[in-house]
Amino acid sequence: MIWWTWLILWFGSAGAVALYSALGRGQGAVPLQLSLASPSWSHIFGCGVFGQDMLFEVLSASAKSSIVSLIATALACLFALAIGGGIALLPERFRFVALRGLDAWLAFPFLLVALGLAAIRGPGWSTLIASLLIGMVPMFARLVYARTREILTEPFIEAAQSVGASSWRILIRHIGPNLGPLVVAKAPLFFAQCLMAEAALSYLGVGAPIGTQTWGSLLASGKDYLIEAPHIALASGIPLVLTLLALQILSAGKKSVFR
Repeated sequence: MIWWTWLILWFGSAGAVALYSALGRGQGAVPLQLSLASPSWSHIFGCGVFGQDMLFEVLSASAKSSIVSLIATALACLFALAIGGGIALLPERFRFVALRGLDAWLAFPFLLVALGLAAIRGPGWSTLIASLLIGMVPMFARLVYARTREILTEPFIEAAQSVGASSWRILIRHIGPNLGPLVVAKAPLFFAQCLMAEAALSYLGVGAPIGTQTWGSLLASGKDYLIEAPHIALASGIPLVLTLLALQILSAGKKSVFR
């Protein structure tokens, strides 16, 4: 219950801050004398380099990171369902080749792909989402493939095949709905991995557009002030760790329910 409470409070606050910023409010003018000010009752997370309230900054950054990660997670689920389910329905000889290709994709470090994309196209939202998809899709596709092969042994699949149902009809009408529990169980885990990957890529400067604050870029800016103002890094790092931990625990709980 405590993890649900944390996620609801944090993402609810992040959404409110994002809406407040979208309306053109923002923080307004901030006094420079508060630059690098330590946490206090008026500024719980302390102040940043230019005197801005770090709680507001972290909530705004986490809203951007969460939206991008949600989009990447949804697209990864769709692509993985299509790829994993499609491979499971292939004839054995073609399935073997497709699986080896999927294994090679899974073994390739997506961080190198992200660095290559950033070198060619430059940092940006499209580069970030493409990098997240390259990293997330093969893992989920492998799980979808394994679960689909299990479903194909069920009697209702044999009944559908006996009345002449095509492979794609079986995939859409029978296999797809039975993959729902797997998606529900794994979605929080993959969302957490997308958040962590986004933070890593933005920390390296190959993720979000330059000048856009996300969880990773805030961590990158905090590393320059670890001695005189460690609260800048802690303000962004601790909520990220708690959010990832909450999503991992919730995913593990759903996995035990749907096992």
